[in-house]
Amino acid sequence: GIVMNGVRYDTPALAGFSASASWGEDDFWEVALRYAGEFSGFKVALGAGYSEFTDEGTTVALPAGSTKATNFFQAGGYVQHLATGLFVHAAYGHEDNGDTRIGAAAVIPPDGQHWYVKAGIRQKWTSLGATIIYGDYAEDNDQIGTVALCLGVTDSTMQRCGAGIAQAIDAAAMTVYLKYQHYDASISGPALDAALTDLDSADFVSFGGLINF
Repeated sequence: GIVMNGVRYDTPALAGFSASASWGEDDFWEVALRYAGEFSGFKVALGAGYSEFTDEGTTVALPAGSTKATNFFQAGGYVQHLATGLFVHAAYGHEDNGDTRIGAAAVIPPDGQHWYVKAGIRQKWTSLGATIIYGDYAEDNDQIGTVALCLGVTDSTMQRCGAGIAQAIDAAAMTVYLKYQHYDASISGPALDAALTDLDSADFVSFGGLINF
């Protein structure tokens, strides 16, 4: 979601496969490969990408003396059984921060990773459009921001689970949704104040709509 100066090229799709590449100041580059198709009664979409960032301006301003050099690999997939509407979506990402240094103390951020799985059913039970019911779970490990690193955080875990329902309204090109999410987080570090590690769980209920135009 960060606006950056860059150029990107997307290839035409060939037998369901497509690729893209981008480059921009100062510097980052990315490549990705995707596949989408249907066979044996299943809808399948897969993707994988790799990126490298050395642009210190792409995140919150870094302390003086910092150097930014991060590479990130991610892959994901979606499989849906067309007859029943049952589906599963999964994603994984790994961030390598071995060449990044934060501040004059040259703090090295740990490598981070995350994974996510979502499963449910998508069916057109009413004339309005498809109804989607799902549950999901995600875990983020050692994806630590600059401020937390400077406070002495060396390890972190964020777990999220939830469920939701979405209703498509085809005539209005609209989807309305209701979802619940529960978050648990923990952090640690040898120099951390004990008060900073006492994190409360959080619960969120969201209701909203999306209109495509």
